[in-house]
Amino acid sequence: MRDRWLYWFLHAHEYERDALKHLFPEEPIQLATDTITRIAEKTEDKSMYDAREKAIRDQQSAIVAAHREGKLEGKLEGKLEGKLEGKLEGKVELIRTLEGILGLELSKIEELHKLDFETLQKLTLTLQDRARSRS
Repeated sequence: MRDRWLYWFLHAHEYERDALKHLFPEEPIQLATDTITRIAEKTEDKSMYDAREKAIRDQQSAIVAAHREGKLEGKLEGKLEGKLEGKLEGKVELIRTLEGILGLELSKIEELHKLDFETLQKLTLTLQDRARSRS
């Protein structure tokens, strides 16, 4: 029986469970074969479980990273919009000041806010040139 156990220990991994049961009909070896099979199944199940848990953690990490990136992009976009708003507001104030200096009717703030930055810039330069030539 000792030789059979030795053979089982050395070569069991080379056979399917049913083949082992056929080669080794002895009850202790059959019990060992069943036990090893259960351990192997549990190990496989655990590997699948671990892989699934890793995939879930990876997905959660990706979501957190995307959220962080989106937040950063939002902050940067907000800063840029704020700067542009500040520049536009400055142009509007400058145009109204120049119009006052030149004795022109002041443009309505709402109308000036409808204009794009380039148009406001051109209007500012025109008014500045008029103010200079007046001096």
